[in-house]
Amino acid sequence: MLKRKKLIIAYLLIVLPLLDSLLIPPAFGLQWHNAKTMYLFSAYLIPIKLLFVTIGGFLLVKQDRQHHEQPRVWYRKLVDGLIFIVAGVQFIVLAIISGLYLVVGTQADDYQQQGNISVYTSDIGAFGKATHYFSYQCSDDNGFYTLTPIVTLDWLGHFTFSEKGTVLIINHNAHTDKGGQVKQIDLTGFACK
Repeated sequence: MLKRKKLIIAYLLIVLPLLDSLLIPPAFGLQWHNAKTMYLFSAYLIPIKLLFVTIGGFLLVKQDRQHHEQPRVWYRKLVDGLIFIVAGVQFIVLAIISGLYLVVGTQADDYQQQGNISVYTSDIGAFGKATHYFSYQCSDDNGFYTLTPIVTLDWLGHFTFSEKGTVLIINHNAHTDKGGQVKQIDLTGFACK
C-alpha cells in the first residue's frame, strides 16, 4: 500500500507541472492582482516545477528498482516508462528555462499597468516584430482580475499612455525622427461592473 502511494505521488509530481505548463494558462490559470504579478509568479514556479519533476523522477526510479524483485504486468512497465520519459523531457526544458531566467532575466518589464489599462509587449528584441497588446482590466473585491482586449498595435517605440474619460491616449515615437505621435482609441463599452 505504501509503495502504491509513493508511485501515485511520483506520478502527480511529474504530471501536475506538465498540466500547468501545457494545458492550463501559467500559474494554474490564476488571475490575481495584475498580469505582471502573474507572469512573475509563473516565472518563480519554474524552479519549483523542476524540483517536483526531479523528486517525482527519483521516486519513480526508486519504485522501479524495488519492483525488479516482483514481476510486473506489461502495461505497468509501459506507463512507468512513458511517465519517466515525460519527466526527463520536462527536466531538460525546465532546467533550460531556469538557466535562461538566471542569465537573461525575466520579461517582467514587458508588462505595464496604469489605472484599468494593462499593456503587454511581446517579441522585444526577438526575430519577430514587436507587438503591444492593450487590455482593459477589471478586478473584484478579492483582487482577481479579468482582461478584456482593447487593441493590438505594432511596435510603437517608446510610449506612454493614459485614460481620459472614454479615450485611451497613447503618445509614442515610432516611425518618426521628430517629435512624437498620438493615437487615440475609443474606450466606449469598456467598464467594470
